[in-house]
This record gives sequence, C-alpha cells and structure tokens, in this order.
Amino acid sequence: MTASATPTPSAKRSAWGRFKGSWGIALRMARRDVRRHKGRSALIMVMVALPTALLVFAIVAAATSQVTGAEQIPSRIANGVAMVDYPQPGMAVEQTPDPNAGGTSSSEGGKDIPQWVEGGSSFDNAAVMSTLTGTKAVPLFEETVTTRRDGRRLTLQSLALDARQGVTGKVTLTSGRFPERAGEVLVTTSGADRGLPTSGKLDVRAGVEDVEVDVVGTAEAVSDSGGAYLDLVTSQPMTPDVSGGTWILLDDEPVTWSEVMELNRYGLTVWSAEVLRNPPAMSELPPQMQDMATFDGDRTGSFVAIGGALLLIITTLLVGPAFAVSAARQRRTLALAASNGSTTAQLRHTVLAQAVVLGVIAAAVGAVLGIGAAWLLTHRVWFSENFALTGPFEVPLLPVLGTTVTAMASAVIAALIPARRLGRLDIIGVMKGQSVSPRPSKVVFLIGAVLAGVGGTAVISLAASQAATGRDGGEVGTVVATIALVLGAVMLSPMVLVGIARLSSRLPVSLRMATRDAGRQRSRSVPSVAAILAGVAALTMVLIASGSDEEQSRRQYAAQNLLGDTTVFVNGENPQPEDLERLADGFRSVRPGLVVSPVALIDSGDPMMTSMSPNPPSKPYDTRAVNVVPPGCTPRQTVHDPSPSLDESGRPPCQAIGTHGMGNSGSQMNFTTADELARRLTAVGHAADIDAVRKGAVVVTRPPGAKRLVENGAITVMTATQRNDPMDTEVTDPSANLRDIRTTTVPAVEVDITRDTAGALFNSSLLATTDAAQAHGWSTRTSQLTLHDPTGPISEDLTERLGFEAADDVYLTTERGFVSELGPIIAVLLGVFMLLLLVITLTSTALTLAEQENDQATLAALGSGRGTRRLMAAAQAFTLCIIGVVLGVAVGIVPGIALAYPLTAQSYDPLTGNSIMGDPVLVFPWLILLGFAIAVPVISAGLAAAGIRKAPDATHRTA
Repeated sequence: MTASATPTPSAKRSAWGRFKGSWGIALRMARRDVRRHKGRSALIMVMVALPTALLVFAIVAAATSQVTGAEQIPSRIANGVAMVDYPQPGMAVEQTPDPNAGGTSSSEGGKDIPQWVEGGSSFDNAAVMSTLTGTKAVPLFEETVTTRRDGRRLTLQSLALDARQGVTGKVTLTSGRFPERAGEVLVTTSGADRGLPTSGKLDVRAGVEDVEVDVVGTAEAVSDSGGAYLDLVTSQPMTPDVSGGTWILLDDEPVTWSEVMELNRYGLTVWSAEVLRNPPAMSELPPQMQDMATFDGDRTGSFVAIGGALLLIITTLLVGPAFAVSAARQRRTLALAASNGSTTAQLRHTVLAQAVVLGVIAAAVGAVLGIGAAWLLTHRVWFSENFALTGPFEVPLLPVLGTTVTAMASAVIAALIPARRLGRLDIIGVMKGQSVSPRPSKVVFLIGAVLAGVGGTAVISLAASQAATGRDGGEVGTVVATIALVLGAVMLSPMVLVGIARLSSRLPVSLRMATRDAGRQRSRSVPSVAAILAGVAALTMVLIASGSDEEQSRRQYAAQNLLGDTTVFVNGENPQPEDLERLADGFRSVRPGLVVSPVALIDSGDPMMTSMSPNPPSKPYDTRAVNVVPPGCTPRQTVHDPSPSLDESGRPPCQAIGTHGMGNSGSQMNFTTADELARRLTAVGHAADIDAVRKGAVVVTRPPGAKRLVENGAITVMTATQRNDPMDTEVTDPSANLRDIRTTTVPAVEVDITRDTAGALFNSSLLATTDAAQAHGWSTRTSQLTLHDPTGPISEDLTERLGFEAADDVYLTTERGFVSELGPIIAVLLGVFMLLLLVITLTSTALTLAEQENDQATLAALGSGRGTRRLMAAAQAFTLCIIGVVLGVAVGIVPGIALAYPLTAQSYDPLTGNSIMGDPVLVFPWLILLGFAIAVPVISAGLAAAGIRKAPDATHRTA
C-alpha cells in the first residue's frame, strides 16, 4: 500500500504561512517603494483615480437626479398627505401610483366637480377642493413674470403659496416675513443670485399688467421637481385671470389608493404620500396601468456594466506604462533577489503588491472624490443653481462598490503583465545590463489579428443593425466588441514594433536607434504604445461620431428667415393692429430706418389656435376652411380622403396646403406686404415673378419631388365652413360637416425651394400679399413680425436692445444660419488627450534614457555634445508617440463609424418634416487628426530633448 499524498494540516498551515509571509514582505516593500518614488506613485494614482471619480460621479448624479416614488414627497407634497393636479373637466383619469410613470384620460365615466369655478385658478377653487376631499386644500400656482435689471429683461419663476396656511418645507423663510397680501413678495436665494433686490421695491410684468411689488423678505423655495430655480414667492398669483394650479392637502388621515381612484373620476391626478410610500399590489391596477407601472426606464445596470468594462480596459492601458517602468527599474534588484534564492512567485508578489497598494488607495480616493463632487452639486456648494443636481442625495452602494473594485482590479491587471514576465527573467543578462525582450510570440499575433478582425466586424455589424431597425439596445455587445478590437490591436503591437525596427534601415541614425530600441525593449515600449493607442482611439472615435452628428444637424438645418433678419413672435389671443403699430414704432425708435413687416396667416376661427386658455371649448363651434385643391382631387378630399395613397413625401396627395386635413397646416399659408414679398422673391432668384405677385398672384413653393399644384398659371382654392363638436369623439369623416363649399381659381407662380432657400419664404407652402388675401376673402390674423435692417445683418447687440424695448410677451430671434457648438468641446478634448499622451510618452522616454545612461556616458566620453544626446532623447519620444498615434487613429475609426451609424442613419427632411431612414452621415476630421498626430509627437520630442540638461557621469566600464 502506498502512502497518501494528502498534505497534513501542519503542512497546509506551513504553506499558508509561507504564502502569507511572502505577501506580507511584498506589501511592506511596496509601501516603502511608493513612499520612495512619489512621482511615479502619484502618476499611477491619478490614472486610476480620475476615471473612477468620473464614473462614480455619473452613477451618483444619475441616481440623485432620478426623483421617483417616496423621494418626491418632501419637494412635491411637503408636510401634506397628497398633492392634487388641476382637473381635466368632464374627463376621468386612470393613473399609476406614481403619476410620473404615466396615465390616461377618457370622457367615459367622468364626473363634474360640484360648484367648480369654470376657468378659475387653484386659488379660486380652494374651498371647492377642500369640500370634495374633506381636507384643508392649500392652493399653489407657479407662474412666469418678467423684470428689467441692468439693461436685461429677466424671466422669473414665481411660486404663489400662502405659507401661513400650514404648508411647511416648500418655502423656508431666511429673513423678513411671509407675504400677507397682494403686492408683497419674497426673493429666493436663486433670485438674489440673479440680481434681484432683497428689500425695497421691484417692478415686474405679469401677463399684460405692470406690477410694483414690495420685497418683504428672503427665503429658500423648492419646486415640485425638487429644484431651487424659483425666484419669487407670493401669497397669491400676480397674473390676473389665470387658470390652473395645484393643491396640497393637509389632514391627519392619509389618502388611500381607493380614494385616489375616486378622485380620478373627477379628472384629478393625485400624488398621495401614503401611496408613494406603500404602492398597491400590481393586481389592483388596471391592465394598461400595470404595463406603465412595470416599465423600467432606468438603465443604471447597463450603464454600470458598460462603464465598468470601459473603465477596466482604459485604466489598465493607461496605468500599464507606469508599472512597466516600475518593473524595469527593479530588474536588477529582482535579479539579485532571484540569484539569492527568491522564487518566481515571490518576485511576482513584489510587483503585484505595488499595484494592490496603489490600486486600493487610488480607487478609494477616486470613489470618494466622485461622491464628494456629486454631494457638492446637490447641496449647491461653490456652484450656481444652474449647475445644481435636483433630488435627495443618493449613493447607490452596489454600483459604486462595483466600480471601485473594478478600478482596483484594473491596477492589478496592469501590473500582471510585467509580473508574469519575471518568470522569464534573464538573471545573468540583467546583471550585465543586457536585458532584451524575448522574441514576440506568433500565437499572440494571430490571436490579436483574430480579435481585432472579429471585434471590428462585430462593432460595425451591431451598429448597422441598430441603425436599420431603429431600436435602442445592444450597448453591451458593442462594448464587448470594441474591447476585443482594442485588445487585439494591443496584441498586434509587439510584432508591429519588430516590423518597424526591421524597416528602419533608411531612417536617420537617431530614429533608427529609437525604432530598434523600441523593437528590442518591448517590455516597456508595448505598454506605452498601447496606452497611447487607447487614448488616440478614444479621441478618434469621439471626433468621428460628434463630427458626423454635427454634419447631419447642419444638413437638416432649415433657416426660418433670411440671414440677418429678425423674427418677432407676438403672444396673445389676437394682437390688434394698433398694438402691432406701437410695437413697430418702438423698434424703429431703437433703430431708425428698420423695416418692420407683418406676417399673417389664415384665421380659421378655431379657438384652440387663438385662445391662451388651457381649457378646451366644450360646446360646438364653427371654423373656416381654406384649402388648395390639387389637380384630380375634390374639395372634400382636401379635408378627408377615406382611402389615401400616400405620395413620396408621406402625405395624402389631396391634402397639400390649407387649414383643414391630415396633411395640411394653416401655418403653411403666410401673407405679408408686397415690398417684403418682392425682396424675398429676389433673394431666391424669382425677381421676374414680382409683377405677377403685386397684381394678386400667390406664390406656391414646391419641395424636391413634390407634386405640382400649379396648372396653367393658377391653382384651385376651396373655402368652406366646418362644424366642430368637441364632445363628439367618434367623428370618422370630418368632411361631412362641411357647408358653404366654394372653389376659386387663383393666379399662382411656382417656386422650387431647397433647404437653403425655404427660410426666405418663411417655410411657407403658399405665400401672398395681405391685399391678395383680402381680395380673395380669406380672413387673416397677424402672428408675427419680421425685421430687416437695410444697412446690414441685425447684430446680437441690436437684437437684445430691440428685445429690451419690446413688451414681455414678445420674443425675438435673429437668423444666424447653422452655428456649430463643437469648437470649444473639441478644443478641451484635444487639450486633455494631449496632456495625457505627453505624460505617457515622457514617462516611457525617461525610463529609456535611464537605461541608456551607460551608453550616454560612452557617447559623452567620445566627444558627443548635448545636442546629440538631446536628438536621441527626442527620437525616443517621437518614435513611441508616432507609432501609438497612428495605430490609435486606425483603431478608433472603427468604433467611430459604429457610433455614427445610430446617430445619423435616421434623419428627417426639414422641408416636409418626414423621418428618413438612409445611409449614415460619416465625417472624418482628417485635418484635426493629422494636426494632432503631428503636434503630440513633436511636442513630446521637444520636451524630451529639453530634459537633457547635464552631461552624464563618464565612469570606467569593464568588459
């Protein structure tokens, strides 16, 4: 019988003791090495801590910004039992326990609220709501007012709430007293930051009324969403005759789910504190509400998985050169230890222990920094309200912990590669100073080629599939494929360096020596090349994706006016001519000679188009229809075609231009003065049609591929009256309600338009003079003004001065054409990546020069000057950087194209508004990439050369 080979417990303890002792010694050595080499240690910590901090900050910020469920109670309900939204009259509501998840409304089963004040605000109906709910209903109303301060017109958000009625938590008084009557306000912290006075008088404009209010104190106010963007607090609304608002219900008893559903029958949406804390079982919800309540729009898990994977590979590649430097610097020490009996495992523990120490510290510091930055934004410390995070501060422990552990693992993985090489440590060669990397593995090269090929193909395929289907998702697969592509490229690097070294025979001496040194000393050159490759690949990917998206936005941009002209939008139910003339006189007083032209559209008489009230009409009413009748169509078909065959533009062929019908739009018919229309026809190259238009002809614009509407110099226009019943929800043929149908032949000229010329004609499908509209009996109403300065384009300064003089319900915008906002972002990206690559390159160059100290001394002894040594240092830095940059651009093109696919494959036609699925827009910023690829190696070479300051010590060398 043979003896058992199972180790005894004492043997096991001995093995564990040896393992623990080996790691204990390694960790103590690592701590001393970290303190001894503070610069290298700080570099590694920054490389690990910075990406970790960014990802942790994103996780915490996302969790904090998502205010759901019971988190909404402090900001929305305060100390109440529920908050009730303004009702939908005559409608019944079905809602989820958290109304943010969704809800529906229907006229079936709706109940009227007894004694409801029609069109009144929540303040007017506070007593009614108290009676209905059996609670104390405290009204709230958020409104927008304006004021003028220091030459600016400020838009202010005001909260009307009488805090003396018992609601606490919405408004916290910081000085003074609460408003007690109309005309008294509190200025919030946000308002004070914007320049509002904290005492005295303040002039505001509420609606069409100018109001002077007394500032009686300051306060902190919280909006329903948890933000602090409110500027003023009043005890009642400042805007006269307002409608809408909410109520906070104060009571000792909670509002249950059954009570919520009962209030839903009155058209009320209810936010119950009890229901938010303890939502009902899914089976108690209607089927449609169950689908909404179970919909999980939170993709934090996928985000953390993708971010963690990217963090792992990016951090590993960034930290790799630093650990390669460390391992290379310790080669002689480790060789001495090996010659004295240290095992390979012990040598590896020495290198890995440094990664453990630095990785743990750096990852922990990064996580703390990320959480701290999110906390500062949440509490608005050192930041303005515009940059603050809303919602209660929340730290998702598992995602943050997983990210931190991943960052620690990346540091260990980065050190694992140089640690594994210690198993092939040439002790004699290292002691003699002749350490050369072993021959590159062909197997590694083949595996890298396969990974790069498969990863690149998968990235493009997944992106193309996502773009073709128009569906989101597939992010994890795309990230995995991208990681495979990058790892494959890194695995190709050793053979690429060897190949470049063999092909460098015709290069200058300094570059030839640098490329051959990179090919021989791959243990330190490959990590540096890989880190540069990763950084440049990420930059290339972002530049291609953002540039392609920007180019698509430029192609889809449609000007709304002539370049340099200003559009004036006039709010209100129906601006009167005398009001518009006063407005025009005000503009001319700011800029004498300014041409002010009215722009009108068809007045269909639809109260939904002209009324500012949020309450829809509840009784039948008439509207006026004005439609163009395309050739081959009947007047009724312009309103409703029971079996339309859509044309190439995706619209019913009989519904092209007009006020009624699925494809028609009243805003497509505009009218202005004859002189203004003549100026615009000249701008689009149709000056020959000006005489016909002055005589009453209308201009019909035709986008590319659209059906022609003009035949024999004329179009057919139908007019009719349509009866509308808002309570009839089963109308199948609106054309059946037409009466007094008439058709008229109108002279017309046709203008082919493009995306670049549509704005010159107000993006209208039919454009005519106001006199022509009156001659044909078409009722119009002025919707906006257009301003033209004969001396040149209207400047931004002039636009602001015009807006300052205008009334508060007037909005001005000046057409500037497409303006790219990528410039500052690209500049920041280039600066960050340039700094990162310079650090990586110079770190590796410093190691190279340290190892070549004996060679430098020999050259100095033979008479070479500082210029020669500087040239060699510059060549080392330039070679590593240029190789990494070129490989990085080549690798980054693939994921850049992959990102451009889903971003740009789906677009829309700015002339028709129809969605288009087509080939993606691909933009390769070659000039930026070429400039970056040249600038970074040149700068790194210059810095490396400048680092050569003194002659090396010429010591006696033995054979």
